[in-house]
Amino acid sequence: MSSSDSDGSVEYENYYLKFYEDQNNGPPLIKKKSRLIAAVVQNQVDVLSDLLDSPRWYNVRDSCGYSLLQIAILTDNIEVFDYMLSIPDFPIEFVNREGLTALVVALDCFVSNNDTWMREHFAYELIKKGASIDRVYFHGDTPLHRTLDRGYYKAAKLLIERGADVNAPNREQDTPLTRTLYKDESELMMTLLVYGAQPTVLNFEQSVLYGNSFEIQEILFLYIYDEYSNLELHLDVLLTLAEAKSPLFYHIIKCPIKITIQYESLSLYFRFLCSISIDCLHLVIQKFGHYMNKVFSRKIFSESYYEGGEGKVICLKNLNVILESELRPSVITFINNVNSTEIFEDLIELGYDENAVTPLYCYLLSYGLNVQELDLHYVYDLYGYCELFKILLHMDIQKGVILEGYIKKAVPAFVYDINMNVERFLQEQSDYDADSAYLLRRYFVHPKLNEICYQINQMIGYSEVQSFQKIPLLVELARNVFREFFVNKFNIKTCKEFYSRLNGLPISNVHKKIITYETKLY
Repeated sequence: MSSSDSDGSVEYENYYLKFYEDQNNGPPLIKKKSRLIAAVVQNQVDVLSDLLDSPRWYNVRDSCGYSLLQIAILTDNIEVFDYMLSIPDFPIEFVNREGLTALVVALDCFVSNNDTWMREHFAYELIKKGASIDRVYFHGDTPLHRTLDRGYYKAAKLLIERGADVNAPNREQDTPLTRTLYKDESELMMTLLVYGAQPTVLNFEQSVLYGNSFEIQEILFLYIYDEYSNLELHLDVLLTLAEAKSPLFYHIIKCPIKITIQYESLSLYFRFLCSISIDCLHLVIQKFGHYMNKVFSRKIFSESYYEGGEGKVICLKNLNVILESELRPSVITFINNVNSTEIFEDLIELGYDENAVTPLYCYLLSYGLNVQELDLHYVYDLYGYCELFKILLHMDIQKGVILEGYIKKAVPAFVYDINMNVERFLQEQSDYDADSAYLLRRYFVHPKLNEICYQINQMIGYSEVQSFQKIPLLVELARNVFREFFVNKFNIKTCKEFYSRLNGLPISNVHKKIITYETKLY
């Protein structure tokens, strides 16, 4: 064993050796100090009590500078720890070489050779014994901050009762009360408030207590405000409480209240209105309709509709209530300006199927929702040549910027772009995904398409010889000629006009499906 005459230290890595095999070696003082440390490490209370026969041995430390009490904590040995605390005048404020006391070790360190925190027992007993509660830790934390972080609620209550500063902020300006919020502990929060914690540090007016129980929210609100307070809340706080159906929402709605609007949160408000319960929606419109009109009058809101609003379901019942209320004019203006592609993307993320998307989309279309080119690609990708896709073909389609990272498919482009043909596709081939040539071969026979498909087969190592049709069917030629003639004859400029006129022709649905690429020919 490595030890020194000057300090009697013992290497930490030797704690778990069978020390007593070497107990007859070395100078007597070194031998006794080493035996003391070994007794603590091996949790041998009887041996330790025999060795601690004089206060001179209370301050023995190991090679890292840890005291006997700190070693007991690090090795998770409660029996020897309790025994040392039971000794009158045993030093509990001993500071090791890093400036750590036993309480700091109990609150800040892991069990040796393990990744688990110390048991609460050590911190609680040290505080009970009278360990200093004023020491500042890393990041400016107090012992109260640390006990709350570790979930040592029994020790935290004892600290509060012993006079710990319940309003002491750390360097990030977190107080013990804000730390309690993370744990959602109502009883502990009540204890802090009873002992003078200032709830106003939570700034309830500007942020809701996400993830906290209704009980916590109500406790804090009633501590901050009374019937004589000038209540002022941000709109997103009120709507978040409404969405959660918190009892606090129904309490607040009855109070005189001034609402402030965070314009950087504008994109959330419409989503909240479309997802909260109908009774909450009626209450919000009835009492705060003038604030909502201010929201929808802002153009910035229409441009950033969904930013930060993920996960909120648009309900048709809510839309009906909104559009039958005083908000109708401003909401219709909003629908006319909103980016429809962002709506559709969000519906996809929410897992809406075709049966759910179609009525909602048609509802918004009836109030002037503008259709983007990318919308048709999304619908076709997910649902194919479905009823919603056909409906969108009869709308004014705005040519927009294709989102970065999104690669178009050729088939929907052929359907909605009346000027699209194979020659143009071949010129713009890089704008479309790799499968486009294969998919177009179901509608067209063209030597260049065959060549592209053959090259792709070669690149991916497709060994089978695949024959491609080389002569187009007469029905394909007739379809191509008809489309070109039809567009020129009536000077058709838009997709909407093309499909509206086509539907008026006295021809069979079989022929219409061929003309509109709904029917594959090959």
